[in-house]
Amino acid sequence: MNFIHASDFHLGYAQYGLVERFRDYARAFHSVIQYAIDHKAEFILISGDLFHKRNINAPTYEQAYKVLSELKEKSPSTGVYAIEGNHDLAFHQDGKSWLEILNSQGLLRLIRLKNANGVERMGDYVELDNVRIFGVKYIGSSTASFIPQISEEIKKINDARGKKYTILMMHLGMEGQAKLQAAGEVPYNSLLPLRDVVDYLALGHYHMQYELDGWIFNPGSVEMISMNEYGLPKGFYHVRESGAKHIMPITRPAKRIKLDISGIASPGELYEKIGVMLNRQPPIQSDKSPLVELILYGEMNFPRSEVDMEHIKDMLAEELKPLFCEVKIIKGNSQYTLNDSDTKGLSREQIELRVFSDRVKLDGRYRDHSEAIVNTMIEAKKLAAAGIEESAIRKELRWCFEKIKSSHSYNEKPGQKKAPGQKTLLSHLGE
Repeated sequence: MNFIHASDFHLGYAQYGLVERFRDYARAFHSVIQYAIDHKAEFILISGDLFHKRNINAPTYEQAYKVLSELKEKSPSTGVYAIEGNHDLAFHQDGKSWLEILNSQGLLRLIRLKNANGVERMGDYVELDNVRIFGVKYIGSSTASFIPQISEEIKKINDARGKKYTILMMHLGMEGQAKLQAAGEVPYNSLLPLRDVVDYLALGHYHMQYELDGWIFNPGSVEMISMNEYGLPKGFYHVRESGAKHIMPITRPAKRIKLDISGIASPGELYEKIGVMLNRQPPIQSDKSPLVELILYGEMNFPRSEVDMEHIKDMLAEELKPLFCEVKIIKGNSQYTLNDSDTKGLSREQIELRVFSDRVKLDGRYRDHSEAIVNTMIEAKKLAAAGIEESAIRKELRWCFEKIKSSHSYNEKPGQKKAPGQKTLLSHLGE
């Protein structure tokens, strides 16, 4: 077994309106295809979002056509199997997506939802010597509800045609993996019906790499699509008999710099601090000009209108020679704010756990029971997100409150009255 699993190339995206960034995404796509050629991959999986827009322009199509044609010429036995991500889906009036056009030209094989082979949705699949490949395009919030049917239909086909190593491509966001919650996320438990019928669940959609339990794999985008993805692992998987290895190709470097401006008294002092900080930056080891973002955060002690943003950008340009730079001023020094260094590599659930834990521990009354309280807070959040009635959520909170109360965990002495304005545990949990 020897195959490549990639996703979210977003061909056609001219980030910041730059032609050079438009080319970067094509270079990233070409680098993965070239890797597949060099390593004699049997096939390549693209789990959605080959393109950035549903209605692409001619130069974008030309990029895809040239790279896939080169693969066909240099390694004609290497098949490319793809599904449509949310960015690939055709507009209703167009009738066909651009992936369907590439399919009709024989440059890739698009796996569709199809009524065939005795099943309603999973009738279109790829049959190889030792591998069977299924695919489900992006179906948004409907995904979780269709998974039991998908599992049953794959099992029916595998039973009828004989068991092979089974791959399923899907384009979805898994709950708890992104830092910010998004609509249509699929909980891990909802995917479990697939566990007995799928050996390799090849995901796409979220732009950072993650894998779970040795059967769920999301490679992330190869190139950075947004500076909000700064520091997240990205790349593609090379899968062989020994397992799945995540490959992180060299792409355009990015640099995010932060400066706390709370103690700075004037614009002149600000420029001086930025200059000192830039002089201390380690050199960027790349022949490509970086993307640079400078974040100035904290309480500003002078009018924002007095800050010469162009002067700051000139300083960045002189020191770092960026392809593009941006300066952001973010007001606030919340004690609950976590820096990138704190959250790098953490899932959203892990970040929530840390924030909730820190908040509960601020109140000495609850410190000994912080774990139980935090778990209840997270459970209450999940119940609310699932649309559970408020009365049921309050019941869950009350249960936790009574449990802690019965253990005599309060620091209050017998008969001691709660100070005016002091919150109860229940109100604290309900915030």
